[in-house]
Amino acid sequence: MTVTGADRAGCARLGIIGCALALGTLTPASAAAQPIDLPIVPATTTSFPPGVTVAKTPTGPVYVDARGRTLYGLDMRTLIRWSADAALYCQDRCAEWQPHLAPPGTAANIAYPQGFGNRLRQSIASGTPPPDESPTAAKTSLNPFYRDPLRAPDWTVIAGPAGPQWVYKGWHMVYVRRGDSRASTRYDGAENLTWNTLKFVAPVPRVEAPAGVRALLADGAYVFADTDGHALFTGTCAARCTEWKPLAAGMANAGMGGWKVSNLGDRPQWTYRGSPVFVSQESEPGRVPADGQVLRP
Repeated sequence: MTVTGADRAGCARLGIIGCALALGTLTPASAAAQPIDLPIVPATTTSFPPGVTVAKTPTGPVYVDARGRTLYGLDMRTLIRWSADAALYCQDRCAEWQPHLAPPGTAANIAYPQGFGNRLRQSIASGTPPPDESPTAAKTSLNPFYRDPLRAPDWTVIAGPAGPQWVYKGWHMVYVRRGDSRASTRYDGAENLTWNTLKFVAPVPRVEAPAGVRALLADGAYVFADTDGHALFTGTCAARCTEWKPLAAGMANAGMGGWKVSNLGDRPQWTYRGSPVFVSQESEPGRVPADGQVLRP
């Protein structure tokens, strides 16, 4: 099919997924094979649904239920070609999968986005996404109701085939594999990435730090790093001190939180909680010299 200039302009407003679905450029094969949410989006909270915790596995931490079974996400974005309402995809299938239900009587506060197809295609020209006409949205009494999955919090509830069901990150309906062993990840990526373990990435810590310093996830934990991703560290240099690059303070003359400016050396250098800060030159994220101690938020 031919994609017009108006189509492209509308796509910029609707986003990649919505545009591809509306224009028909996202085929069943590519939808199933498309890696979703890589890198994994960090959690925004450590408050989980009742019974849900985090367990360590050889492939990294995952969410598990009260029985220790790994939670899997049915990514509704991969089902657009097979179900008019992906939230009900498992109504007459998925016998091996058990929905992870919210407490009885919980009102849904998210619904599978409606209006794909012709109405969404027509909306591209104006760049205005169609309204959500989901019956679930009309009946819910929860406020707010998240019509845009990208704006949803970590955990929401959708009207699933067996009742109110948990959804993770707006798109992933939560299931467990029937008969699965504790903390098993053997079904990760099953059915062409339709089923994926719900991997836990700790929330990004809020840090008060100099410009150019951020929190970087490395080996499952956050470290302070510069804008290029090099870990920050401190310590006492015993040898090869030329490899210890001070974190320059530039023209800064005032500190913040645990960060202060030291003028003891040739150039102003940042210190953290009284210790001089250096920038690692190691190529691997989170790695610092043998005599250094990595700085963490």
